[in-house]
Amino acid sequence: MADRVASRFPFQLIALGVLFYGTGPVLARSSETSGVLLSFWRLWFGVGVLAVGLAIHVLSGREVGSIRAVRWAVAAGMIFSLNQVLFFSAVKRTSVVDASLMSTLSPVFVAFIAIPLFGERPAKTFRAWSAVAIAGAVFVVLGSSSAPQGDALGMVMAMGATLCFALFFLISKLVRDEIAVVGFLASVMGTAAVFVSGYAFVLGLDPGGVSTADRWTALAMAVVPGTLGHIVMTWPLAHLPANVPPLMRLAGPVVSGTLAWVFLGEGVTWVHVVGGAIIVVGLAGALRSKAGQELVAEARRTDSDRDVSAAAGESRN
Repeated sequence: MADRVASRFPFQLIALGVLFYGTGPVLARSSETSGVLLSFWRLWFGVGVLAVGLAIHVLSGREVGSIRAVRWAVAAGMIFSLNQVLFFSAVKRTSVVDASLMSTLSPVFVAFIAIPLFGERPAKTFRAWSAVAIAGAVFVVLGSSSAPQGDALGMVMAMGATLCFALFFLISKLVRDEIAVVGFLASVMGTAAVFVSGYAFVLGLDPGGVSTADRWTALAMAVVPGTLGHIVMTWPLAHLPANVPPLMRLAGPVVSGTLAWVFLGEGVTWVHVVGGAIIVVGLAGALRSKAGQELVAEARRTDSDRDVSAAAGESRN
């Protein structure tokens, strides 16, 4: 049932994931603890939530996935732990808008790596519209970097977090057909929680010193962007080309910036407004172009062929 929904409404699910993800930076910015400790509590809370989901999945008699996929999930967890520490530390050093907008470079990383992994070579029109969206992000980053909230090290951290998330996303798509979503995410969060705990220990940080209010914030992050966001973002990956979800995530900074303006009072200048509009135009142009539609259609054909092959294999058994 869930896979049928993901197959029928992949774009809607990705858009919902972008909305859920957009709450993460705002929640992080509202806390008073460090990025590492916030990641520590957010990940361990996430492990608890996903462990319950995994237990329900297993008790219902469904398989978790292949050993190969679990190993990839552990590798993804290591990468995701670094993403968490870098991103939330970047948010603390700069602003929600600045740190979030750096993530708009993710489609560039994904586009290059998706060629050898999935054989995806988007046509020129798709790449041109994608460049428009990325140009909007660059415009905002350059325009806001000289603002009082700008911080060079924070922007470098955000860039590193972007690369890590791109790798995490590509692994998610690579093994999507071999492991249940809840099994994959539970493995990822468990591994990431252990590694972030190691970071905290090496740095001499005390997780017990985090305030109750910030622990509630971490719990909210674990449930909304950490669990709901990852589930709805990961589920439809088998039905879309690798280049599309990261491109749709370009709208994330618009969501985060709007929420930060409403709930945190962070300033939104004309640079952010114009740059955000350029991002949206580029995103719409890429997805509605003939090249974009052909890219999606090819992914759908591959998905359909995979389903037919799987059904044929089951009938032979």
